[in-house]
Amino acid sequence: MIGLVRAVTICATLALGFSAAHAADKAFKRDDLTDSAIKLEAQIKSEAGPVAKTNATLKTDADAAFRRSDYRTGLSVLGQIAATTPEDAGNWLRLAKVIFQISPKSSSEQTFLLERASTAAYIAYLRAGNPGEEADALAVLGKSLSERKLWRPALDSLRLSLDMREVADVRGQYEKMRDEHGFRLLDYTVDSDSASPRACFQFSEDLAKRTDFAPYLALAGQDKPALSAEGKQLCVDGLKHGERYNINLRAGLPSTVKEGLPKSAEFNVYVRDRKPFVRFTSRAYVLPRTGQRGIPVVSVNTPAVNINVFRIGDRNLINTVVDSDFQKTLSKYQLSDLGGERGVKVWTGELATAMTLNQDVTTAFPVDQALGELQPGVYVMTAAAKGPGSDDDYQLATQWFIVSDLGVSAYSGNDGIHVFVNSLASTDPVGKAEVRLVARNNEILATRKTDDSGHVLFEAGLARGEGGLSPAMLTVTGEKADYAFLSLKSSAFDLSDRGVSGRAVPAGADAFVYAERGVYRSSETVYLTVLLRDGQGNAVSGGPLTLVIERPDGVEYRRAALADQGAGGRTLSVPLNSAVPTGTWRVRAFTDPKGSSVGETTFMVEDYVPDRIEFNLSAKDKLIKANAPVELKADGHFLYGAPASGLQLEGDMLVAPASERPGFAGYQFGVADEETTSNERTPLENLPEADANGVATFPVTLDKQPASTRPQEAQIFVRMVETGGRAVERKIVLPVAPATALIGVKPLFGDKNVAEGDKAEFDVLFVSPEGEKLRRDGLRYELLKMESRYQWYRQNNYWEYEPVKSTSRVADGDVTVTADKPARISLNAQPGRYRLDVKSNDADGPVTSVQFDVGWYSDGSADTPDLLETSIDKPQYSSGDTMTVSVNVRSAGKLTINVLGDRLLTTQTIDVKEGTAQVKLPVAKDWGTGAYVVATLRRPLDAAAQRMPGRAIGLKWFGIDKQTRTLQVKLSPPALIRPNAALKIPVKLDGLNPGEDAKIVIAAVDVGILNLTNYKPPAPDDYYLGQRRLSAEIRDLYGQLIDGMSGTRGQIKSGGDAGAGELQGSPPAQKPLALYSGIVTVGADGSAEVSFDIPEFAGTARVMAVAWTATKLGRANTDVVIRDPVVLTTTLPRFLLNGDHGTVNLEIDNVEGQAGDYVINVKTGGPVKMTGNPATTVKLAAKQRNSFALAIDATAAGQATLDVDIKGPNGLTLARHYAFDVKAATQVLARRSIRTLAKGESLTLTLDMFSDLVPGTGSVSV
Repeated sequence: MIGLVRAVTICATLALGFSAAHAADKAFKRDDLTDSAIKLEAQIKSEAGPVAKTNATLKTDADAAFRRSDYRTGLSVLGQIAATTPEDAGNWLRLAKVIFQISPKSSSEQTFLLERASTAAYIAYLRAGNPGEEADALAVLGKSLSERKLWRPALDSLRLSLDMREVADVRGQYEKMRDEHGFRLLDYTVDSDSASPRACFQFSEDLAKRTDFAPYLALAGQDKPALSAEGKQLCVDGLKHGERYNINLRAGLPSTVKEGLPKSAEFNVYVRDRKPFVRFTSRAYVLPRTGQRGIPVVSVNTPAVNINVFRIGDRNLINTVVDSDFQKTLSKYQLSDLGGERGVKVWTGELATAMTLNQDVTTAFPVDQALGELQPGVYVMTAAAKGPGSDDDYQLATQWFIVSDLGVSAYSGNDGIHVFVNSLASTDPVGKAEVRLVARNNEILATRKTDDSGHVLFEAGLARGEGGLSPAMLTVTGEKADYAFLSLKSSAFDLSDRGVSGRAVPAGADAFVYAERGVYRSSETVYLTVLLRDGQGNAVSGGPLTLVIERPDGVEYRRAALADQGAGGRTLSVPLNSAVPTGTWRVRAFTDPKGSSVGETTFMVEDYVPDRIEFNLSAKDKLIKANAPVELKADGHFLYGAPASGLQLEGDMLVAPASERPGFAGYQFGVADEETTSNERTPLENLPEADANGVATFPVTLDKQPASTRPQEAQIFVRMVETGGRAVERKIVLPVAPATALIGVKPLFGDKNVAEGDKAEFDVLFVSPEGEKLRRDGLRYELLKMESRYQWYRQNNYWEYEPVKSTSRVADGDVTVTADKPARISLNAQPGRYRLDVKSNDADGPVTSVQFDVGWYSDGSADTPDLLETSIDKPQYSSGDTMTVSVNVRSAGKLTINVLGDRLLTTQTIDVKEGTAQVKLPVAKDWGTGAYVVATLRRPLDAAAQRMPGRAIGLKWFGIDKQTRTLQVKLSPPALIRPNAALKIPVKLDGLNPGEDAKIVIAAVDVGILNLTNYKPPAPDDYYLGQRRLSAEIRDLYGQLIDGMSGTRGQIKSGGDAGAGELQGSPPAQKPLALYSGIVTVGADGSAEVSFDIPEFAGTARVMAVAWTATKLGRANTDVVIRDPVVLTTTLPRFLLNGDHGTVNLEIDNVEGQAGDYVINVKTGGPVKMTGNPATTVKLAAKQRNSFALAIDATAAGQATLDVDIKGPNGLTLARHYAFDVKAATQVLARRSIRTLAKGESLTLTLDMFSDLVPGTGSVSV
């Protein structure tokens, strides 16, 4: 039956042969129904097949079937009518109504029938010719959608039907459905536990945007209540604890679905006092030993707090710290498990707290008084409000802690793990402290004592363990039983905001691998060059290097061991066979085939066609504003040197969300949009042709301001079209200037997630549309917790539910932003999902929302070191120079300068006072090619000023001996040469020492090929001598300090105990220009000459040279134009099958030839025939370009040829030969046979294997 009904309803889609214009003026539109209609109509046409009967006969048959209540047969007949007359809206409506008369045989058929009824009714509506027909169709559509429980579209269709024509039955159906499922009040909540309470009402649909809701809500005793609307929620702000309020919601309150609140509702709301509540101030775990009152406990409305303290011993610490619940909130069940298996309870009792009604009160728990002398390990303290009414039954406020004066820092790098121990109180180095390196399996890998500078090194061998032997934690024990630990599995500092960038520094050998271009076709050859160096940038010449070439599917294509071919250089030629798979290939270099790769590169294999033109796209303006045209300039030329005159431009523009606003990295602006982003491009109309110089300027206008308040960008795509129809596209991206100044909010944590117990911190800016930072008073922030719950209701004897989303305000406050410095918001939040709103007080002012999670899926700390302003006197140094490091010190302390290259190179520590401090460092010869200066300022604890210990970090990269290690390479080829000639490239190297062995590799490649992949010329000097990533991971304890200076020292009452597929492409019409010299030895005077034989070619060759010695590197590139005085450009069909008709486009450009008549003769060979006159005479003026086309027919499979001869004034002759394949118009057949050969046995292949194949199409590979 489903098949039968499908045929009918498919007819319904037949009617959907309606054009888009049919639906354009209809008020009810749904993309899902439109898609269903198209599919239905196609299906009905297919299943109905040829219909022999007339429509009149079919209608008679349908009426007869309905009279005998045979609705299934009648439905089938209506489907045939829909197949023959798809524009008959009445038939579609009848079809939809009949479906309701059919009794489904199963629930799946019922679902199918209702979907088909909806689709048929929708088609009837779209093809209705008058309002009466539209009203009838919408009424049936509403009924079918309601049966499918799609309440919102059902209500919309019924409402539109009633707008067109009032029908009592439809009105009754609509009113009943609206009462049950239309816009209505679902629930209300009171945020009593917030410091600033409010009452919020949740509705079933989104509220109207930018609407004054004051007329629709009355708050007794207030003329203008403070209201805030967001999504489906309307909130009344400014309420007070302990007060009762009368709130009246009035009928007509507007929504986005064109429905108002059907009836008024009155609420008597009581804002109770805040529940008793306890929390700790942070997730940190180190309480400094001196100057502290204790661990701060924040309480609300409770006179005392129940405290339990547990200890986990030092030797049972590793599992807890690395992958258990360390620094997380514990439940009562987890606490009992901790006390029973991993630790022991050492204290239980009460902490007396002051109580100011509904206010946060901070009380310090006196650790020293309660616990006495602490033992090695970590302590866990839980707190719960005493008395009834608290929410502490499940999750307990939890503080993990140690008490220590040991400030531990660790640098994990290629040379091992460097540990520095300083006093938190004084910043002095701590000597003779015992430092243990603990493995993941709890084995102690090594124990060391710190020297007088507080430093100890665990060698690289200890740091490179894997699995259970991987370094996981450091424990430090001081001479006075002081104790601290630092996890090596926690997240290291992300210092990219301070200028860390570049590639990772390898621990050993370092290979620079490159191919001479980025894309190849099958049957071409890949030329690979490899330079192998050590961490100091010096050549590694001993031992082989293995190159592994992998196909796109990861299968190894070739493996080759390469011996040194001079000063650490190696080359390899890799021929690609005719059936290699397309995609991205990977080349990896190994010094140890069983180890990790020391360098890699990629290239593509595709059936490409080189570009023939090139153009640059530029704009005068740096941003685009609505209705303010920006001028764009396209400057193009043919790759053989002539301007791209007369070529047409076309283009379009896409406005899309930008990842961020330029100049404001990490900042978010505006609110998330509910509408989906459109990928529709807007055509750029009336673009000009390029003038005689190949230049075109034209305005581009953004017609309207984007509705989104998020950063937007205009992606402008412009194409320059060749005569043969191919186009080259360039893109320029311009930020869209917002209409007004906006608020920028930058989360100071990663991945939209804050670890449980950490502070969520944000920077706030106010930015003009032009990107200028402004001062702004009167901003306000709100932290809202986002929650979803489900409301159940009973309908038709079944229980169903609908989601109710709400937000409750957790915190709020005022923000003042200055022009020179962002404002900082710091928040404490319990686990959950939150949204921070920062807004102005203006009704239509800017709003920025940032959504984030607390405690979900977070594996690291939100700690980011404070920024220390650091500078050096120059960016490049020579060995033996003295570097001056300047640091802007904001508070007195101890300044440590570490220099990090491929290892920790040197360390120097001095005492500094507030102001500018300078440190001078000699640059050593063994520092390699560059390094980072890492400056760390440690600030001591100041008990009198109640200032905690702290540290700030700044860094700068500097290069070493770059000039003396760089070869100056000069290439002196001619600027223009002719095809079929030798290109001689003189090379001169400056910077060689007497007797120094130098090598060079040169490639000359068609720029049209390089542009396809945006290939950049190889730059080994940047690779080896440029900035690299920081080689060490930095961690320390300073971000884990508990501020125990705040709060009143509390009184305690103790009562506890003591304890891819293969594709074959056609060969190119002309061989690509990609020439490679291999390694060439440079003469003692620094000179060499490389010669290439240039084939038939017109375009630009990019000559790219890489030179090197054992210690130096150099590169150069230049372009050479290759062309005849008169350039012939031929565009062949990309492919031809037997029986195809094709076109050959010929373009002749008199770039530098004489004016006059040019005779062109074209001959074909092989399985193609040419239509028309093979000889053509073209009259060309100087610098004139002309084109014409010839028709060709493919008569059989095989290789075809095309020969073009040109004769012109002054005896000019030009001949070009092209070859291309004509393939059989049949499916490709591949056979694979496997045969085992015994030793000495041979296999003979004969032509018989091709006997049943189309002649000329067979090939074999073994």
